[in-house]
Amino acid sequence: MKKNWKALVAIAAVVIIVAVAVVIINMRPAGQAAQPEPGGDSSIVAGKFGFPVSKISIGEGGTKKASDGKTTTGYNGTCDSAVQAAANYVPLFIDVNVKTWADQKKTLTGVSQPGPWFEKATYKGDVVANTKEFPAPPFDGGWYGRSDVAAGGMYRVASCEEKKRAVVQVFTGGVEARVNEAPSGFFQTLTLELSWDSDWKISDAAVVQKGEDFGDRVKDGGPMSVGTLMDMNEEATPVLRNELVNAFFENKSRDGWVEYANAKRQ
Repeated sequence: MKKNWKALVAIAAVVIIVAVAVVIINMRPAGQAAQPEPGGDSSIVAGKFGFPVSKISIGEGGTKKASDGKTTTGYNGTCDSAVQAAANYVPLFIDVNVKTWADQKKTLTGVSQPGPWFEKATYKGDVVANTKEFPAPPFDGGWYGRSDVAAGGMYRVASCEEKKRAVVQVFTGGVEARVNEAPSGFFQTLTLELSWDSDWKISDAAVVQKGEDFGDRVKDGGPMSVGTLMDMNEEATPVLRNELVNAFFENKSRDGWVEYANAKRQ
């Protein structure tokens, strides 16, 4: 009987301890809840300038190459792949080399759908490649303009429906020839509409900040460096600094902008 009594006392003690533990856990403030394990979605991590950072990298995605042997194609139709395609297609608009323009224009044709946008997008390259008197002298072996997508390193998805249509804005850097001066770095937003045709194909494109129309498909034209003094003493395309970002985004919404995982930052 004495042994049974001791066993009952021990069981009762365990029950009391468990009950107290449950009460303490339930009374714990919500702010003290267990934190999620590291390694979750990196898009919730803020970058240097306060924008979320994506897992998506410039140069990735796709399973094939276009006719130039370097532009990535063969996407799977997800919205993430549309973001990848947009970044990878940007050089086809900005890069202009007098020696390779004809091949580049052919590549752009292969990854796009016909439309009035195409003539605007290729006008500068056509002028440079087909005239003996350049608007500005080429640099570094025939370059008139050269992109640096990672220097801008941001994107905003205005809309997307998988394997149908996506509107993606890409903030890119670059360097461009100038008349009677050294080449100059710049930043601008290129807005792309991608339509699905067994792959993401460009169906419209515009630099809205330069007055090119994109209807009401985007919130605004996105950031641009025009009118902002940039120190060009060290690099052709400067690495973004906080004061530059603030200047570029003046009167522009920051909502929805995300950094690519491999964006260049100081």
